[in-house]
Amino acid sequence: QKGHRGGTTLSNLFGSCLSLIQASSSLSSPLLFHRDDDEALASRFRDPTMYIVRREGQQFANVDLNSLEGVMRAAEGKLIQKAMAEVVLVPNVRLGSLLFGDVGDEPGIKNGEEDQNEGRGEEVDYEMNAGTPREVEFKGVLFTMFRHPIERTASWFYHKQSVQDSVHYDPSLEIYSLTDWINSPSYMTDYMVRTLVGKVDTHFHLVREDLDVAKEILRRKCLVGLLDEKSESMRRFIKFFGWNAELQRDSIMLTEGEETAEAIQAERWHNQIVKDEECQDRLLHWDWMNKHKHPVVEEGSLEYKLLESKNRYDLELYMYARQLFEEQFTQLGFDDDAIHFEESGAAVDDTNHA
Repeated sequence: QKGHRGGTTLSNLFGSCLSLIQASSSLSSPLLFHRDDDEALASRFRDPTMYIVRREGQQFANVDLNSLEGVMRAAEGKLIQKAMAEVVLVPNVRLGSLLFGDVGDEPGIKNGEEDQNEGRGEEVDYEMNAGTPREVEFKGVLFTMFRHPIERTASWFYHKQSVQDSVHYDPSLEIYSLTDWINSPSYMTDYMVRTLVGKVDTHFHLVREDLDVAKEILRRKCLVGLLDEKSESMRRFIKFFGWNAELQRDSIMLTEGEETAEAIQAERWHNQIVKDEECQDRLLHWDWMNKHKHPVVEEGSLEYKLLESKNRYDLELYMYARQLFEEQFTQLGFDDDAIHFEESGAAVDDTNHA
């Protein structure tokens, strides 16, 4: 979710509107970021035993996937194998892959069809060799929300610099201009391509082959969303993964009772019961989190040209993502309302949250 592409809002939407149990990052969820304000809550995220925590009407596995340490704790606690979470939000695709196995082994989207034998919450079996017990392998499907790299970078900088109540606020940036920051050692060029190919250390030089690999990862493994098409993107995510808010509430009602289910729903909107469609519309448009006014980087300006020169591969990858967004409309059946989750057979792994 790093990079200001709407991860905070998506986390809130998944929990508040769709009642999904999340395994998330403190950079995606303000509830996780501010957990140290409540010692009882903070202690649950230090507990070696893994379980579900309910907070402000949302449900989380007691993990923070913001770091290698947090991801390894989740992996060692068998977060995926225990099917504790219905959606996983991580700031880095390579970091998230540690929960599911090697990136090269992940299933994905191939020529408009999903890999066989995968499904949300299902197990993929394979034989180790003759005479050994059957092992169980768990797979994820990558999905992300893309934003134009130059818009994303400018928004990310001004947000970190000025929004003091944000989980991303960095007071050290207050003395910087956008140009200063872009030219500083802390700025990462071509962030999206680097995270996809595993070259996040800027000492590694990117080449054209890295861009080709990043494109192939998106083509084969990623359900693409666009921030400037966020309503349509959410419609696709919900349809592909079979997220149904009514079924989620029914599940809570069956396991914990009607009174608990109603209390959770009421808590989400401060005792205002709203329809699921209104809930999503409110978050996607009225109350889009982290939305703030900031100077626009005009095309042709010094800042724009500087960002172009430092993100040429990300710009190409973004245009390719837009192409995939159009192609997936028909390839994955989003133009056919008869397509249901059972036909898509998808498991969830959200990583960047590109």
